[in-house]
Amino acid sequence: MTPLEKQTLALAGIFQSAILVDELAKTGQIDRESLENAIRSILTLKPKSFEDVFNGRETLKTGLKTLESALAQNGRGVSREVLQYSMAIIAVQQKMEKRPDLTDALSKELDRAVSQHEYFSDFLHESVIASTARCYQNSVSQLNFRIRVTGNPTHLQNPKVAEKVRAVLLFGVRCALLWRQSGGRRWHFMLNRKKLKHSAHQLLDVA
Repeated sequence: MTPLEKQTLALAGIFQSAILVDELAKTGQIDRESLENAIRSILTLKPKSFEDVFNGRETLKTGLKTLESALAQNGRGVSREVLQYSMAIIAVQQKMEKRPDLTDALSKELDRAVSQHEYFSDFLHESVIASTARCYQNSVSQLNFRIRVTGNPTHLQNPKVAEKVRAVLLFGVRCALLWRQSGGRRWHFMLNRKKLKHSAHQLLDVA
């Protein structure tokens, strides 16, 4: 894969994370397969390829469509909440890079979550979801900067929904790290907008 394709897929992952968070906050539910793919991605610590992180590019169709729409209309193609979550996820990942103590904490928690999955053999087992959520809670949540999630208070105050929100946000942070590692920078949204949009369109055609 080219660096641009990697950046596009990683960005699609960020936008997909934002969409899932928005759905959870407003409805308390998301598609089981989308949640499973997000947790699988987080717990795939030694992927064989870039696409293997996502279990194939076809799992990012929603994110690719949203990214293409956002780039085509300068952000007006997606909801304000999804845009805010996406930008906040990128900002959080950058702040995490400056906190090696929290990065170490995240690494240890991820090992525990992987062990939980190995025991239950189910990415959607409630113990695996809870363990993945703790990865976020004990690392990213300790930053001064927080991602403010808005929606239906009834859903957000539900512990099980809150765990899924944290897990999905961690998926977004993982994607933001991949985006940075593949050369992605915030100014690319302005200067490389057309290239990214074209790349998203092409990846959708083969997804």
